[in-house]
Amino acid sequence: MEMEEAWLQWLSSSMDWIQDSGWIGVLWFMFLYALTCIFFLPGSFLTVGAGAIYGFWWGALLVTFSSTVAATVNFLTGRYLLRNFVLRHLSHSPKFLALDRAIEREGWQVILVSRISPIVPHSLVSYIAGVTQISLTRFSVASFLGFLPFSAAYSYAGALLGAVARTQLKISDNGPWTWFLYIAGLFFTVWAVVKTARMATKALRQSVPIE
Repeated sequence: MEMEEAWLQWLSSSMDWIQDSGWIGVLWFMFLYALTCIFFLPGSFLTVGAGAIYGFWWGALLVTFSSTVAATVNFLTGRYLLRNFVLRHLSHSPKFLALDRAIEREGWQVILVSRISPIVPHSLVSYIAGVTQISLTRFSVASFLGFLPFSAAYSYAGALLGAVARTQLKISDNGPWTWFLYIAGLFFTVWAVVKTARMATKALRQSVPIE
């Protein structure tokens, strides 16, 4: 727990530096985000921070692209560097066997819904996909599309928090209707993502009998 708190504090200080570092900051953000995905570290703070710093659209795209890059690293690691290790340690896992069969049968569709559904860790999916027959191109495209909904939701929340911070919490500066639209948009985004996640989870459970 102390290590996780230290990690989050370090991320917080890193985001301050990223905000003032232009394109170098963008590259450092991508590197940090890749670390969170590769080593199963908490990364929600980065996702929200991207929206606060870069705004909704750029923040969502940056997080989605960074997530896809990290997933691709895990995929290639599982395929070429740790293939025997992954097979040796996961080949008897029901989740691994179910995902392996589903990916072999339905390919990119399973990758897509697994990115939206929270029931299977995304990093685990990437490592497992690396030892299956799915191509890198299909894996990457499906991952990118699957990461978009949650990246957009967190980025929107971050953009809203960033807008509040820049007005020093004076909501009246922008008028009540402006903030009503911001907040309504946030609730709608969360609702849409939760609805999509539930649909994806249902579809994933039909394809992958994990439980």
